[in-house]
Amino acid sequence: MTEHKFIPIDELINRVMMQLKEQHYMESTLIVYKRTYHRIKEFMLQNDYQNYSPEIGSSFLDEQKVSASTMSAYKCAVRRLNDSYNDKEFRSHHENDTAKICDVYKDLLEDYLNNCINKGNKPGTIAHKRFACIHFLNFLAESDYKDISLINAGIIARALLIFTNPDRYADVKSFLRYLKEKSLIDRDYAEMIPRLKRAQPIPSVYTIDEIKLIEQHVDISTDTGKRNIAIIRLATRMGLRSGDIAKLTLDEIDFSSETIHLIQEKTNIPLELQMPKEVSDSIYAHLENSKKNHYSDEYVFHSMTAPYGKISTSIIRHLVNNSMDKAGIEVGLRKHGPHAFRSSLASHMIEDENSYETVRKILGHSDPNVIKHYAKTDIERLRLCAISPPKPNGLFKDYLSGKQVISHV
Repeated sequence: MTEHKFIPIDELINRVMMQLKEQHYMESTLIVYKRTYHRIKEFMLQNDYQNYSPEIGSSFLDEQKVSASTMSAYKCAVRRLNDSYNDKEFRSHHENDTAKICDVYKDLLEDYLNNCINKGNKPGTIAHKRFACIHFLNFLAESDYKDISLINAGIIARALLIFTNPDRYADVKSFLRYLKEKSLIDRDYAEMIPRLKRAQPIPSVYTIDEIKLIEQHVDISTDTGKRNIAIIRLATRMGLRSGDIAKLTLDEIDFSSETIHLIQEKTNIPLELQMPKEVSDSIYAHLENSKKNHYSDEYVFHSMTAPYGKISTSIIRHLVNNSMDKAGIEVGLRKHGPHAFRSSLASHMIEDENSYETVRKILGHSDPNVIKHYAKTDIERLRLCAISPPKPNGLFKDYLSGKQVISHV
């Protein structure tokens, strides 16, 4: 009979949060974990569970109806609780415990991964490569290819079929290239693996009327509302990323020249922008209102609840989504975070016939081709580029009309 331990949920949560802090996880990530654990505690309370167990974690996951990305976060949080419950050491990445490399290729795999580490691959990249290579090499061994020099295009093609996620192809390709560089195989089989071309989705765009409606539904009579409208307008009117808004400091704002100058978090590239009057007025009103809180740091935006630290990107996403809900915006299939406002600004500027170079500078992109991605949303101008097809004639006309049947050889 399985022995059940009785460990209070708060004790397990404290253990996990302490481990995450010791591993220097970002504040925004810690907030996500805290929210998930709060939901698990509510689930236990509703079902009269006194102490946590992995079975309770499974029941919690089974009852969730959330997006794939949210479910992934929930599963990770539950796995960490289970590890703490079972007294397992902290693991940065939860790999498949059943995936063990066969003995014949164990040394080869470790040599390859050490080579990747020496090249500067990050732990997350190493974990992905380890996973792909274990399954690839195990398939070779199970197919009686226990000498890596004997592999051929046929066995490689069959091995690729075991992966349901085509992203693994790139990991196998990197491994095959390593084998050729080390003269462990006589041909460069990496070239037979096609590069996965990802589809470029059309950016999510909100109309100017929708954005105005969102702003109008922010209650600026409250302290929180004064903060939120300043944040939203930095995203809608200036296209700032949520990470740059979260870390915006007082010395990066110059009210005398109505400019913001900062180093972008994502690209590390300097950016200087002129503030529209609505933005500068909103920020000024927020700062005047927040003086009574006597913040000791240099940041512009803070959490409105204890411990009142620098605002996180997750809080920004939440307040944007909450404002859109209050405004009754029909999101549909569109993305609905602060980054969608950045896409909207770019698309509207292009529709107003601003040059790609102007839009690129305002959004702080270093690659000029990135901005052209937003042109896909300008349907009316794209119609002008459409070319009428020629009228069909001859055999092709007969084929379309059904008079002629073309047999395929």
